[in-house]
Amino acid sequence: MSVLTQGAQYFVVCMGGTGATLVLVFMFCFLAKSQEMRAVGKAAIVPVCFAVNEPLLFAAPIVLNPVFFVPFVFAPIANIWILKIFIDFLGMNGFMYTLPWTVPGPIGTIMGLGFQPLAFVMLALILVVDFVLYYPFFRAYDAQKCAEEAEISQEELAAKNAEKAAKLNDAFQGKADAKSVAAGAAAEAVKSDVAPAATEATTASDLNGKRVLVLCQGGGTSGLLANALAKAAKERGINLETAAEAYGNHVDMLPDFDLVVLAPQAASYLADLQKDCERVGNKCVACRGKQYIELSQNGDKSLAFVSEQLSK
Repeated sequence: MSVLTQGAQYFVVCMGGTGATLVLVFMFCFLAKSQEMRAVGKAAIVPVCFAVNEPLLFAAPIVLNPVFFVPFVFAPIANIWILKIFIDFLGMNGFMYTLPWTVPGPIGTIMGLGFQPLAFVMLALILVVDFVLYYPFFRAYDAQKCAEEAEISQEELAAKNAEKAAKLNDAFQGKADAKSVAAGAAAEAVKSDVAPAATEATTASDLNGKRVLVLCQGGGTSGLLANALAKAAKERGINLETAAEAYGNHVDMLPDFDLVVLAPQAASYLADLQKDCERVGNKCVACRGKQYIELSQNGDKSLAFVSEQLSK
C-alpha cells in the first residue's frame, strides 16, 4: 500500500494547510495571552479548518517568522512518518478515497482511510505530536507579543486588533473593493507611522482610474494586498479599483485590469502570466514573501509599488 498519495498530502502532511497548522490556529484562538494573536486566531480558525491557512501564515505572521521555522518545517515531516509507521508496521491500509482538499483535515483523514480503527489512533497521535512540536515556539512568540502590547494603550491595541481581524475576514470573503474595506475596518483612528500622504511616485494622477488584480493559489492571500491597496487609495482620494482572485480563474478578467500582481505562492506562474498579459496589453509582476507581507501591511508602500510597476 502506497504511503505517498494525494490524500496523505492533503490530510496528513498539510493538515490545516501548509505547515500542518491546524493545531496552531487553535492555540492562537484559545491559549494565547496576546490580544493580537487571539484576534488573528479567531479570524483565521474557520479558513484554516478548511485548509486555507494563508490568513494565519501572513497575518501572524508564520511565513518568514524565525520563531516558527522549526515546527513549520518538521511538523509535516513528523506527520508523514507517523502515517508510514502505521501503514508499514501496524498493517493499516493507506488512503483509499480521494476527497477534495478543502475537507477539514481530521474528517478527511478518517474518511480517506475508510474509517479504519487505526486511523482514529493515528489521527490522535498526529494531533498530539503537532501540538508538542508547535507549543514551545507558540509560547515564545506569545510572550514576545505580550511584551510588545504592554508598551501601548489598551484602546490602541483593541483598535489595531479589530482592524486586523476585519481585514482578514474581508480577504477570506473576497471583499477587496475600497468600499468594503472601509466599512469593514473597525479602527479608523489607528494609523501607521507613515505619513498619510502618498509618496511623490504615487500621485493621484499616476493611479486614478487604474485597476489592479491580485492573484494567489486559493483567493485568500490575494485579498490581503487588494484590501491594503483599496483602503490606502480611498484614504488618499485616489480612484484605484482592486480585486482578488485565485490563479486559474483570472483568464477572462485580464482585459479589465491594468496590472496583475502574483502573491508568493503563485509566483511560479509568472512566465505563463506574462504571455497572457502581453496578449491583452497589460502588465504583471510577482512578489516575494517578505515583500508581499510588507506591502499588505503598509498602504503607502503598496501604492508606490503599483505606481512603479505601471510606469515601467
